[in-house]
Amino acid sequence: MPAPAVPHRRIVELDALRAMAAINLVLFHFTHVYAVKFGYSSPLGFEWPYGAYGVELFFILSGFVNAMSLLRRGQPTNFLLARFIRIAPIFWIAIGVNACIAGMAPLSEFPVSGSQWLANLTLMPKIFGFDCVDPVMWTLQIEMLFYGILTVLYVSGALKRPVLTWAAMVTASLLVCPLHDSWIAAGESGMHVQFAGIVRRIMLLDFIPLFGIGFLLYMIKIGKGPMWRNLCGILLAAAVFHSIDHGKHNPLATALIIGLVTLSAYGKIPLLRFRIFVWISAISYPLYLFHNNLGTVLIHRFDQAGVAPVVAMCIALVFSIALAILVTTRIEQPLTRYLRNRFLEGRIAAAKRASANS
Repeated sequence: MPAPAVPHRRIVELDALRAMAAINLVLFHFTHVYAVKFGYSSPLGFEWPYGAYGVELFFILSGFVNAMSLLRRGQPTNFLLARFIRIAPIFWIAIGVNACIAGMAPLSEFPVSGSQWLANLTLMPKIFGFDCVDPVMWTLQIEMLFYGILTVLYVSGALKRPVLTWAAMVTASLLVCPLHDSWIAAGESGMHVQFAGIVRRIMLLDFIPLFGIGFLLYMIKIGKGPMWRNLCGILLAAAVFHSIDHGKHNPLATALIIGLVTLSAYGKIPLLRFRIFVWISAISYPLYLFHNNLGTVLIHRFDQAGVAPVVAMCIALVFSIALAILVTTRIEQPLTRYLRNRFLEGRIAAAKRASANS
């Protein structure tokens, strides 16, 4: 029997955190990544090297928000369809835009094959052994796999005991990731190494602790299970994450991120209710998809033309935001609305009727 839909209030503070993650990402790519990968003609004067923490925040948020979405809907098919409608159409447009600019400097230094383009259309090119056309898109592949994992856990009933389930998942991370790393460091390349690598990628073992943290925070939010048990699961997931990431993240930063998500979930940070954050959150997906390669081309053009690096970076930033606004208002929102009305709303209404009559 389908679970009844649970009324909910949109948590604008979580939207604000998503906006902060998007801002973090853009600054990281336009300052640190560009400087390291391509190099400005003269020093930019500052860098923002904290992109990894934006990703960490985003994955914890994703664990929370998608737990809320799936459990509220109680319909895994509708959940997956809603995520696909939200993500795929604009992603394919972004892939087309990238095809148009792939030959421009400095992107031309990294040629893309036809097979790579086709693999990217699946949204999960790494599964087929190809790199993402735009390097920033690797996180989207992780997201898509997480939706699949979350759905499997829901359908199988594993989420009825969430702490035990996520403890098992992060234990797999703790066992497989260090072992796989040690085999690679030793130069081994046998079937056991390849199999461990496939399991590691498919099960998202490097990142599943972060999604688990977000999910268990939502369990605390809705009062499912003893709080102490959920907190133990969160502590275990955080400990495993830091034991397998080779010191790339500061545990204090992780604690801060968890605290921010928790306080935001309970509406305890009024500053995050400012409209600017909600507005940036609304354009965050197109901004994520379109800023990097287009921004790189713009920065290169202006930098090579003698424009001061910081000005070139600011031009790329303004252009990226303007393009994200245009894509959001003129393409994404109307297209998403049409696709939801065409393919999803009827299914949701039918599920509600079935639930009411059962």
